[in-house]
Formats: sequence, C-alpha cells, structure tokens
Amino acid sequence: MAEPPKQPPEQPSLFSDAGDLGYGTGPIFDEMVTGTGQLRPHWQQFFAAHGPFTPEQMAVKWAAARQRLFLNGVTFNSYRDPQGTERPWPLDPVPLLISSVEWRAISAGLVQRARLTEQVLADFYGPQTLLADGTVPPSLLYADPGYLRACQGLDVPGGRRLLLFAADLVRDGDGQWRVLTCRTEAPTGAGYALENRAVLSQTLADPFRACNVERLTSFFETLRASLARSAPQCSGVDGHPRAVLLTPGPFNEAYFEHAYLARHLRMTLAEGADMVVRDQAVYLKTLAGLERVDVILHRVDDAFCDPLELRVDSALGVPGLLQAVRAGSVAVVNALGSGMAESMALLSHMPALSQRLLGEELLLPNVQTYWGGDPAQREILLSQLDQMVVRPAFSSLAGQVANGPDLEEDARDDLAARIRARPQNWAGQVPVAPSTAPLWRDGRVEPRPLVVRAFVCANGEGGWTVMPGGLVRISADSRHAAVSLQEGGGSKDLWIVGSERPGTVRRLITTPPDGAREPSPVPGNLPSRAADHLFWVGRYAERAAAAVRLLRGATLRLSDDSRPSAREELSPLLRLMGRATLIPQEIAQLPDSDALRGMRQALEIVVDPANPGGLVAATARLRRAMGSVRDRLPSDTRQVLSRLDAIGGALVKADRPALALLLDDFSQVLAAQTGLELDSMPRGAGWRFLVLGRRLERSIDSVERLQAAGVVSERADAATLEVLLELAEAGPAYRERFPVGVQREAALSLLLTDPEHPHSLLFQLDTVRRQVGRLPALPAFGSATDTDPLARLADQVAQASYRLQDLALTRDMGLLSATLFQLGWSLPAMSNLLSQAYFSHVHARAA
Repeated sequence: MAEPPKQPPEQPSLFSDAGDLGYGTGPIFDEMVTGTGQLRPHWQQFFAAHGPFTPEQMAVKWAAARQRLFLNGVTFNSYRDPQGTERPWPLDPVPLLISSVEWRAISAGLVQRARLTEQVLADFYGPQTLLADGTVPPSLLYADPGYLRACQGLDVPGGRRLLLFAADLVRDGDGQWRVLTCRTEAPTGAGYALENRAVLSQTLADPFRACNVERLTSFFETLRASLARSAPQCSGVDGHPRAVLLTPGPFNEAYFEHAYLARHLRMTLAEGADMVVRDQAVYLKTLAGLERVDVILHRVDDAFCDPLELRVDSALGVPGLLQAVRAGSVAVVNALGSGMAESMALLSHMPALSQRLLGEELLLPNVQTYWGGDPAQREILLSQLDQMVVRPAFSSLAGQVANGPDLEEDARDDLAARIRARPQNWAGQVPVAPSTAPLWRDGRVEPRPLVVRAFVCANGEGGWTVMPGGLVRISADSRHAAVSLQEGGGSKDLWIVGSERPGTVRRLITTPPDGAREPSPVPGNLPSRAADHLFWVGRYAERAAAAVRLLRGATLRLSDDSRPSAREELSPLLRLMGRATLIPQEIAQLPDSDALRGMRQALEIVVDPANPGGLVAATARLRRAMGSVRDRLPSDTRQVLSRLDAIGGALVKADRPALALLLDDFSQVLAAQTGLELDSMPRGAGWRFLVLGRRLERSIDSVERLQAAGVVSERADAATLEVLLELAEAGPAYRERFPVGVQREAALSLLLTDPEHPHSLLFQLDTVRRQVGRLPALPAFGSATDTDPLARLADQVAQASYRLQDLALTRDMGLLSATLFQLGWSLPAMSNLLSQAYFSHVHARAA
C-alpha cells in the first residue's frame, strides 16, 4: 500500500477537514510550497493573518466576492454564445502570492523585454538594419499581416511606439519564470486586474493588510500621466489634453474593461463612428459640436483603426486616422503597427535580438519556440511535432492551436503537410508543465495551471514602471496552460507581498501645463453616439412597453370569458397590433366574426423569433441599445439587462399561459427601468435625450393609435374606447371621473387633453417641447436668421399643444383630425432632425 503524503509539522491545513488537501507534495501546491513540501514564507504570513480555511469559510468568501463583482458590474462577453451574452467575471477567492524579492527579479526582466521590443519596432518601421545585417530574415517581417506597410517611416509623438507593454509568464518545473507570449497591440487585462484587487482587498481585508501587499494605484497614475505627456498639444478647455479610449463597442469581450479604464483614467469612451478627421486632425462628435482629440488609447486592432489606408472592410476605425498621425496632430497609443511584436516568429528570435541590440542575455527566457520560416528551426519543429504545441506564427493569422501529443497520427501528418506548404505561417512551442495553484470550484479545491499577465508602462523619465501585480488566469484544463476565458478559464488576483512601505500609496505628482486649471467637467462633452443610443433606449423601451400592453390585453381577453365585451374588444386589439407591425395585416384586418381565431394565431406569431416586428425582436433591440450605454445608465440596470436576456429566451418557447406570465414579468422589468432612470440618473444631456426618445415614441404611438381606432369618426364604439383607455393606463382614472359607461368625448378628453395624465397626448407634447428647448445650442444650424428647422418643428408641436387645449372646449372633430395629421409627420421629422443635428454632425465644422 502506498504511503500517504506527509505534512510538514505544525503547519495549518488549507481545509481543516480535508486531510488529502493539506500541505503535501502534490501538484496543487506548486505555487504555495517549496519542492521539499515547506510552505513558502509569504503563504505562512497569509495564513497567520487569516487562519486555516474551511469549506464553509470558502463558500462564504466566494459568495462575497461574487456579490461584489455583481454590484460592480464586472463582466466579459462570450463569443461562443450566439447572442454574445455577458458572463460574470470568473474571479477565484484565493489570490496568488509572490514575494517582493522574487517580483523584483521578474520586474527587471519585464523592463528589459519592453526596452528590447521598443527598439525592435523602431528598427522595423525605421531603418530596418536588423534585416540588412541578417539578424532576422525579411520573411519574418514581410510575411506578417501585422506589419503595416502604411506605417513604415511613421514618426510617433514622443518617439515611443510602446507606452503599455504586457507579457504572459509561466513558471516551469525548475522554478524559472518564462515568457509565453508578449502583448503589444492593445494589451488587455489591466482594468480587470484592478477590479480583482478592489474585490479581494475587501473580501480578504485582514490578510491583505498583514501581507503588506503592494498597491496598484501608482501604476495607473503613471499610465495617466504618460498618456497626457504623449499628447502633441493640449486641446481641452481646461488646458489639459483631450484623451479618448477607442473601443470596438459593447459586443467586444472586454468592453467592461474599456468602460472601467476610461472612467479610471479620466478618458472619454468612444467608438470609431464617434470621431471624424477634419483638416488632418481628429475630432470627437459631441452634443456641443466637434471637439479636438489629442490622445487615443486604442482597443481596436491595429489593422481596423483606419479603413482608408488599412482594412477597407473595417467599420470600427476612424477614416483618415493615419493621415492625422502623420501630421503629428494626434498620438495613438500604442503606435499603429505595434501588434507585429506579438508574433511567435519574432519571439523565437528574441534571444539573438537581445544580444544584438542590448548586448545582454534575456533575464526572462522564452518558452522554447521554433518558427517554421527558419530552415533550422523548421526541421526541429517537424521532427518533434508530436511533442510541440503548434500555433499560427503571426497573431493576425486565424487558426486553431494544435497540441501535438493529443493528435492522432493522421491529424499530425496533415498538420505537417500544412507546415511544409506554408512554413512561415507556423510556429511551435515546447510544452511547459506550468506551476499550479488551488482553484475553488463547486465546493472543493482543484489544481489548475496558471499564466500571469504582467504589465509595464513607459514613464516620463525615459524608463519603465512595472505594475506591482497583474492578471492571473487559470486554465479550465488541468493538463495545459490554455487560459482563454472563452474556453472556461478563470482569474485570480496577484499579490506582491512584503512591500517596503506597507499601507501607503505612492502618488505621482505632475506639473500641469502653463495656465492649466485642475481637470473639470466639460459642458456638452457627451459623445454623440452615447446620446444617440440613449435616445433609442427611450424609444425602444416605450415601443416594447406599448407592445406588452397590447399583448397583455389580448391574453386577458382570451383567458377571461366573464369579462364584459371581451370578444368585441378583440377586433380593435387586432387592428392595433397590426398597426404596431406585431402581426401581418391580413390577420389584423380579419372580420369581427374571425377575431377569436385571428387573435390565437396572432399570439403565436408575436413570439416567433423569425418575426422582425415581433416581441422577441423588440426585446433584442432594446437589450442591444441598453447594452451599448450601460456605463451611462444606473448601476442596477445590469439586473434589468439580465432579466431581458431571460425573458427573450423564454418568449421563444412560451405557450399561451406562459406568455401571460412572461408579459407580467416584462411589464415589471420595464417599469423598474423607468424608475431607475427617474430616480438615479442626473438631469444632464444624456437623460434629456432618453426622455425625448420615450416621449416622442409615446407621442407617435398615441397619434397612430388614435388614427387607426377612428376616434374622429363614428367607428370609435365603446369597445374601441375601452381598449384605448386600457392601453393608455387611463381606465381607473376614467372610471373615477365618469363612473357610468364609456363616452367618446369624456374618453378623448383624458386621452388627448389632460395635462396631468402621463399617457395623454398633451402631456407628451409639452414634455417634448420643454426638453428640446433645454438641449445644447446647435452649431449645425444656428444663425442670425433663425433658420433652425428643429426650432420650427418645436413651434409646430407647441401650436398642436395649444389646439389640443382648445379641443377640450370646442370638441371640434375636424380640428382634431387636422391636428393628428400634422403631428403624424412632424413628430417623426423631429426625430430625424435630432439625429441629423446632434448625432451625425453632417453640417458641423471643425473648430
């Protein structure tokens, strides 16, 4: 019988009631114990402050960490989900600890690697002496799709191509940290590392203080100051550079981090469509007009940043951006073209490049890498293919990673044939058995390989600053260091323990430019894209709410035969559902005798996901619009988004009883979001556009509903008026005022002219008029001759309001018909003009 593993004496167990998970020599403790089974000193310090964990304690701490992540809205998008659903950030409640002494050695290697990569990029996009003297073959550069020829010879502001550098590190079986890959294009993860720290420093507050963990604040202050120093000019109204974080948009997997970093670094989060190039300068489209941009921290891949000179099929970049960079009017960080330094081909040449450029051995060696484009390395790659992890040689090439030991012989032969056909496109790495750390999952601890992403930032003194921490990623596979979150990986916080100045934060003091004031909010600087999305959040929310009210009325009448006039009210409901494009017109126009059969068909059609006008499609449009600006909506909106996801999926499978319950749930979710907007949003320009979207949509819907119901003719029978009152949520108010019967004049006074009822047409028009009057001045149309078409439409809406007030006295149906006809075209025209003037800037000029 095998002897059970021994535990070092007088050391606490990780779990007091799980002896086989004690401090033994198993792989789970690679990062916690030495090769002799002794607990590392910094882990002794950690457990001295915390005490041994029990499964119950771990469950409590895991729940606390998840709750904080949820409250902070930390997510990533899963590309494997067809709807790109946001997933909770997978943070493990036990951090990874590294001593400050060990981290200093790692930091020296990271700084050396950043210096080396900077010099390599400067040569490749400059004199190319490394190609001329044969240090690297030309195919390494010219076969790489990440090498952007349009950037050759491009001068960069400040002379630096890299401002932020990252490297993925693994510790091998000998305890040596090695570089697995480098990240130079748009290094991601720093924001997630900061959020991990914010959560675990509270969840494990006592060990955090006792271990003297290095703070991350100073690194981000250095990054903020370096971004400001890279600006070629200071165009902000406060005398500081105007900085923008360029994001691909809300469907990118790391969109949370983009929004989080933008707030933390005091930058404006913007998409490519939010900016425009005029006179070789970049401008941000805001509600106040075009504002000059000085610095762009991009999270869009290099090749997608300028569709004019790089990828013509890109919808993510800014047309003409390279022209502005050449003119020296804007700094793009990291410099465009830097992504080529991420290639496996270049990684294989880094030892020789270090000797050539720095005269030094690499302090952090690579994981052994072989590039197929080099004949000697190709022979090793092919001869040891059954032992290699094979991947595309260049980061811009698509292709799956192949793990040689796991391949069948036929698959391995096929891979070898592909390598021989295009050897420059392939590279292989010798698998490293990475160190493992404990991962809390499903109530127990499991060993998992880890990869540490470490970050380096250029500082203002010509040197580099290393983040005293990083993003630790945990593999979902216990055999390999495959740490993709898309494949089920997790994350840990990295603690550098033993700080020389515990409990302090080193603050970076910077001198502002001459005459500059302290940073302050810039009036009207809401990006036009954000205002556009908020406007459509309002419209889509109101459109969905109107559809839900229609469908709730229909399901109620089908299920409650005791309701008076239930069958007679099905016909007007069908007509109104057809007007709202929820159902085809051939069903909406069925005669009264077929209304029951038609409504049953209609309820099947509205939940059909293939119906572009159905409720599933309406839910998806609202969800996308809210997701695009969730960083500008109240924090509890994330719960609304989660419920919309669940409702959208359930609608597809709903039968009639389930549909009735879902509609009730949907109505509550929409009401909750309306309450959040009213109670939690500041009354700025964004809120005004959201309210405008809601009120314009409700006004348009009211006008079309009244016209379709024939309220100005004798078609408006009691059943139709009852439906209209219910859809306007005015039934209780009507019965309180007029307890006997439904009369057309009395119902119309409530639907049209009641200034206090939130669903009356007059209430909507008055709100639209007030909010339009409070919008920022229009640089697109403003002139001394007052030719602003939006102002003219606002006047027409005001005149319609006055006529509606007159209707309360005159009851002139002819005047009502003309007023509804005028509003039928002026309200949609107002929506179009708002978009043209504030969102598209088609007439705007550069300042």
